[in-house]
Amino acid sequence: MREIVYKNLTSARSGKKDVILKEVFERDGVTAKTERRSFYFIKEILHLNSDEELQAWVGSQNNKNEPIKRNFHIIKEHNDALGTDKFICKILGLFYAVLDRDVYTIAFLHSFKINFAKASLIK
Repeated sequence: MREIVYKNLTSARSGKKDVILKEVFERDGVTAKTERRSFYFIKEILHLNSDEELQAWVGSQNNKNEPIKRNFHIIKEHNDALGTDKFICKILGLFYAVLDRDVYTIAFLHSFKINFAKASLIK
């Protein structure tokens, strides 16, 4: 058995994009469920009036003492009683996109989740 679900949700008004890929498959008596998700949203839009302002903004970003950090989390769980294993990996952060003289601050969340369970225990 193999099941795949793909969702691509985009909202131009709120500046959000959510892409999800879920997959469920069974092999050798073990059912695996995976989920990959990429979520983006526009946090801020900075309108600049001239190329000089854009160059000044780029220079200010290069002169920052501390670069933008990404948060990285890993969670792993094993349960002998239930016969399950879970693994979750998440990355959160910010990046910038420049279009003409507009600077977009974009926040993102990338996640990968996988669950393994004995097929006989799944209802």
